[in-house]
Amino acid sequence: MNAFDPPQSPLPPGFPLAAVDSCGRPVVPGSRVRIPAMPKRLIHDLPEEDIARLRAVEGRVRPVLEIDGFGYLWFGEDGPWFCLMPTEVTLESESSRAGEDTGN
Repeated sequence: MNAFDPPQSPLPPGFPLAAVDSCGRPVVPGSRVRIPAMPKRLIHDLPEEDIARLRAVEGRVRPVLEIDGFGYLWFGEDGPWFCLMPTEVTLESESSRAGEDTGN
């Protein structure tokens, strides 16, 4: 079973997460989203090296690589590395991309 396959057992209440960003706009694989901040729940017990690596993408625009069966959005450079809830990102509009540093 792949991590991105739909779960085989019933999901907990509230899952799968709705695929909408912090403003209620739909997010799909390939969407470019801004990651304003890493949530504390993600970094609280990580080694300093991993925290620094995650903090380096704060404020940057990244493509959504995958959406898993629970509704989490997956990100990474060479494949899925970390995930966020859809409401923890903001979809980038086409007009806001012009002339912007996306951190790529």
